[in-house]
This record gives sequence, structure tokens and C-alpha cells, in this order.
Amino acid sequence: MVRNRVAVNSDIPLAVFIIGVKVNKIWAVHKWLKSVLAMKPMVDELYKNKEELGFYHTEYYLSWRGVTLVQYWKSNEAIMDYSKGKKHTEAYKLFYKTAAASNSLGIFHEAYSIEPNHYHSLYVNMPEAGLLKALEKST
Repeated sequence: MVRNRVAVNSDIPLAVFIIGVKVNKIWAVHKWLKSVLAMKPMVDELYKNKEELGFYHTEYYLSWRGVTLVQYWKSNEAIMDYSKGKKHTEAYKLFYKTAAASNSLGIFHEAYSIEPNHYHSLYVNMPEAGLLKALEKST
């Protein structure tokens, strides 16, 4: 738990990737569950190869019918490079073959490039999360 005011060093480039899914047909579990479960092996791969892939951290946010992940990366190029890899390609094909084809699951993603010194963050009385968990701390 961060008790004192803590900020994150913002002098490095950063990319933020937001990806989410929304279950459109709750009872069509057989159509969308594999696509939802395909995210975990990809996140595991990212954490195992953080330096090589330019990945920093993932935060999860649950909603009634979905989940959203906020990821912190070194660059948009690193995100795009990862999207061409085997695990992501397999998950992408599975999604379009089953969940998207049946309209049982919706998906979105957004990516933002942020120049050094063009972002800030502040944490008080919070567990380590977001940029604080992803990047170096500075007070």
C-alpha cells in the first residue's frame, strides 16, 4: 500500500493499450468462452518475456458482462509486433471463427502513444497499480 504521495517518472515514451470484451449472448457460452480464456496465455507470455516484447504491466477491470484490460507498453510498435505472434494470431482466428461469427461476444481495442513528459500519475493510499506498478517510482 502506498501511504505517501507517489508519482511516476514520466521521462520515457509509453504506449497504453486498452482491450475489452463484452458478452452479447450470455447463454452462448460454448461460442465465446474459449475466446475469453485465450487472453490468459497471452498475458502470461507477455509477463514471461517483458523486456524482449516491450511490455510493462496489465490491469484488469471487470464489468457485468465483460472485462477490460489496460496494458502499458514501451511503444505502439511493440504492441503491433506482438499482435503478429503465434498466440495472438491463434486467438484472433478463434475469435472470428466462433464468437464474432455468432455475435455472442464483442471486442474492442485502442492504443495510444504518449511522448515523454506528456503524462503524469499520482497515488495516495492506494495499492501499487497502473503506471506505478508498470514503471519506476519517483516521489
